[in-house]
Amino acid sequence: MQKSEKIIIIFLLICIIIVNIFIFFIYKINININKSLENKIVYVTRTGKSAYEIYQNDKIIEIFDNYEEALEYAKKYENSSIKKSGDYKWVWDSNPPYEVYQGYNLLKKFVDYKEALEYAKKYENSTIFFRESNTFIWDSNTKISNRYQIYNVPFIGQYPELFRGCEVTSLAMLLNYKGINVNKMELAEKISKQPFIFTLDNNIKYNGNPHQGFVGDIYSKENDGYGVYNEPIYELLKQYIGGDALNLTGANFEDLYYYINKNSPVWVIINTRFKPLSENEFDYLNTTRGKVKMTYREHSVLITGYDNEYIYYNDPMYPDMTYKKNKNEFIKAWEQMGKQAITYVP
Repeated sequence: MQKSEKIIIIFLLICIIIVNIFIFFIYKINININKSLENKIVYVTRTGKSAYEIYQNDKIIEIFDNYEEALEYAKKYENSSIKKSGDYKWVWDSNPPYEVYQGYNLLKKFVDYKEALEYAKKYENSTIFFRESNTFIWDSNTKISNRYQIYNVPFIGQYPELFRGCEVTSLAMLLNYKGINVNKMELAEKISKQPFIFTLDNNIKYNGNPHQGFVGDIYSKENDGYGVYNEPIYELLKQYIGGDALNLTGANFEDLYYYINKNSPVWVIINTRFKPLSENEFDYLNTTRGKVKMTYREHSVLITGYDNEYIYYNDPMYPDMTYKKNKNEFIKAWEQMGKQAITYVP
């Protein structure tokens, strides 16, 4: 080998060594930078202060130590939300509560459960994510049995303390089955209230609205009263179980089977005959938000099961056993009362 060739080889080896040294130092610098960033993140999220993370479409965009500042910033953006650092639940959220997915792909967001469910049913391998509970509450691949019965749901009677208290008593049975120790009287005290009749400055008389609170006297038949519909019951349920409360109102009756199959009893509004009523048994409440259809046969029970012929339920008027009624008539009566249904996340 000539001397010139040896020099070239030595030069190339030196260049290779220099390049490797350069790469090694770049790698070390990147590690130190990453560690520095990690340390900053740990410092922000693990400080004793309450750090609030701002998200838009579930991607973090800013962090604040103060909640009021975080809220003011988040309100500038659509589909924004706030989490406390280290927590998995939203403390504030402007996103619609229901998200429909196909696999890992977000298809659409919905305010209403009924609309989300109708949309999700159009797709295979679809799911519904409920942001308030931070979990998936419906899955198209779940198999629903033709018959199912939930056992050991407690029996609670509304009488004699609550002459018109079927709605809160049925809710008490639901909560007690979930393990929440609360009685019907506490719920009767906490439910939002509306007067049966009142007069405004225009001298026009109005009725209370059962969509806003319990109308009239819940305790005694000596005074006028009616009842309450799903919205105030749902708000009351949320006071005890937070984001796990589910309002299924508007869905088809068969959609309730999904939750019964997962041992979540369903609170419903029906009538005392458990079959469709004639129109002459209905009247209207004259509320400040317009006419609200009503019947004095309005009733509430807790559904615990079903099969091909019957619907099974606990009745606060007769709290000694699980009752059953003809399935077709029960469903039609339930639909006549507005398809009102409430349960909790399984």
